[in-house]
Amino acid sequence: MELWPVLFAALDAVLIAPYRVFAVPIVGFFFGTFVLCAWCVLFGEMTFRLVSAVNGRHVNALRAQAVRMHNLSVKAIVIKDKESYRSCNKEANEAFGKYFFNMVTHGAAYLWPVPFALAWMATRFSRVEFELLFSLPFFGDTVGFAAVPIPMYILARILWNKVKPYLYFFNRDPRVGLDQGEVEMIKWEELHEHKGLPEKFWTEQRLPDLGDGLTAKK
Repeated sequence: MELWPVLFAALDAVLIAPYRVFAVPIVGFFFGTFVLCAWCVLFGEMTFRLVSAVNGRHVNALRAQAVRMHNLSVKAIVIKDKESYRSCNKEANEAFGKYFFNMVTHGAAYLWPVPFALAWMATRFSRVEFELLFSLPFFGDTVGFAAVPIPMYILARILWNKVKPYLYFFNRDPRVGLDQGEVEMIKWEELHEHKGLPEKFWTEQRLPDLGDGLTAKK
């Protein structure tokens, strides 16, 4: 006996059960779809926390490195050191790029259950159509089953965010970790507001290949 058909049959039985709670088919469809979306939100949240636990230190280190190099590039501008600025700015852009793509991966951890849920629904409700009160461009007079789980998922996500602060384990931000928030980024607006670099940013931040110029006050 192959394992996959057995697992799919067991999963199918679990997922279809909420759809059979109510005798009225349309009520059962909406209730079951909401329960399915709630499962997607829960598994997405758990996956995000697992990814954050495994990769969180690396992501936070990338963020800290990007902020440090950005700050050094701003200091280089202030003291008119063009060579150091180009070097720091290049490293800052590379670090920000790596940080961005890592955060995209973390965000995908939230959403991965959704396409699988839609694929399962297609095996059960591919012929379900809902008649619209009026015709819509590109859609016509009816829409398929996918028109229901998408807004249902958004609703489930909103409700989850309301409930999560009161749930143990889930009320802790998994993104907080090494280096996150410890290095403050210099904003260009502050240079204009203070007509120079504020005193709080003149701290010892130095890389061997950049020399001592960036650590000295203007």
